[in-house]
Amino acid sequence: MLGPIRSLYALRPGAPLSLLLSAVATALMFVATPFLLPELAARYEVTEGFASMISVAQVGAFSATTLLVPRFLAPSGRLLRVTAAALFIANLVSALQTSFGALVAVRLVAGGAAGVMTWIMWLDAMGSPRSLASISSVGPLVALVGAPMLAVVGEQGDRMIYLTLAVGALPPVLAPLHEPLNKSLGRPGKRVVSRSRSNRVLLGALFLLTMSGASLFIFEAVAAAQVLGVGSVAASWGFSLNAAGGLLGARLASRHTRPGWWLASAGPAAVLTIVGGRPVFFFVGMAWWGFAFWMGVPGVLQMMAERSLDPGERAGDAQGIMAIGRTVAPTIGAGFADAGAYIPLALVSGIGVTVSGAIVMAVQEGRELLPPTVPSAPRA
Repeated sequence: MLGPIRSLYALRPGAPLSLLLSAVATALMFVATPFLLPELAARYEVTEGFASMISVAQVGAFSATTLLVPRFLAPSGRLLRVTAAALFIANLVSALQTSFGALVAVRLVAGGAAGVMTWIMWLDAMGSPRSLASISSVGPLVALVGAPMLAVVGEQGDRMIYLTLAVGALPPVLAPLHEPLNKSLGRPGKRVVSRSRSNRVLLGALFLLTMSGASLFIFEAVAAAQVLGVGSVAASWGFSLNAAGGLLGARLASRHTRPGWWLASAGPAAVLTIVGGRPVFFFVGMAWWGFAFWMGVPGVLQMMAERSLDPGERAGDAQGIMAIGRTVAPTIGAGFADAGAYIPLALVSGIGVTVSGAIVMAVQEGRELLPPTVPSAPRA
């Protein structure tokens, strides 16, 4: 389970070990969702669309904590450790559940813990370009290693997947404490936000990006099987290619200044994964989707940092808004999935992703349409 961290350190990351381990634990939880849905549907005798309620619960709690916790708690190494312990326990308990309703309740706890961990690590990372690049790289790297592993583990049932997630959540509990560099931003009652209108538009673009993309992504394994006849293990290699492209994109993101163009190109790639008609296009689309997504998202976060009074000012908001998008996504995707309408789902998803990229381009190119685009007088 520490393999991804050793690989990341080989790339000379700039983030502390405790934050990297936390990023691994939270990323693994989200990587597991596409592989859990068919297993949960089979064991609890529900549709894949209904099984996606675990994603709604996880990401809903995740978004709530990333948005609300910064208003009441200050970030700290101890808080990071406590929430990592809560994630470990929630994953362990999930493996023991026999009731789908109880499982959904436990995943609420897991999502909330992951949300707090994510807020702390991104708050710290947005104060340093090297740390931002390292934290951005963790998700794709974990998916690259974790997708094939979870596909194999998933053949033993959802319980084994949750036990694997529990193992992945243990290292940050045991890691040395690290105090966030931007700790002052998280003081309850002390949060100050600039009036940059363009930042609000960028938050909207991130919401549309994640809502549109995730509505297809979490059903990608099921859709590939139904439309293209791609098996679960073969589909896992598609997720690995998506992650490999994402890892490369995250490492190269700082070398360009046009994130909107990259995000817009992810839309056709998402469509290609299902509409291409052949398995080869599934793999090509997944690879480009991951690459374009991670070439764009760090750049959008950097745009927000440049338009803020402090680089980490919108860290929690950005993660929270993206999480809300992922919360809405399963509800949208479930309607298509239960009807077997995977091609229309791919088209709707791809259009939404492309539009989100166009919005980012509008913010960057049409400054006169979105004043002010630089930090101005703060508001509490």
